[in-house]
Amino acid sequence: MQRRLLIGTYECSLDDRSRLAIPARLREPFGEGAIVGRWLDDCVVVVPRNDWEPLIERTFGALSILYDDQREVMRYILGGAFPQPELDRQGRLLISAELRDFAGLDGKVKVVGAGEYLEVWNPARLSEKFESLRHEGVSNRAKSLAERLT
Repeated sequence: MQRRLLIGTYECSLDDRSRLAIPARLREPFGEGAIVGRWLDDCVVVVPRNDWEPLIERTFGALSILYDDQREVMRYILGGAFPQPELDRQGRLLISAELRDFAGLDGKVKVVGAGEYLEVWNPARLSEKFESLRHEGVSNRAKSLAERLT
């Protein structure tokens, strides 16, 4: 299966059972299920199940339990991750109460394609993030990132 870049921002809703329907155009990579968890910002991450371990390894490398900060990050990310073996027929997955509380999710949510994973946001929090970035200057941030990569 050819991988597609997960892109775009979608307004979605949690149903009365706290399930999120992944937008249809983004579902294909989730055919084998998903990992749903806490992420680095105040949002929930949804990663195709087979991509979770490689994403963690690329993002965090070989974290050592000997260092407090590394151990705390591992505990935070890995301890807040929950496997979803498969999506239901409507392409839904469950967002646990713990994750909903963490990210402030209730009713309407924003689903953001972030390349190889999705982020699920409280719409007000996402708006604040974007506004802060616009205020700082998106091009300034991009330039700073480019300088770090060279």
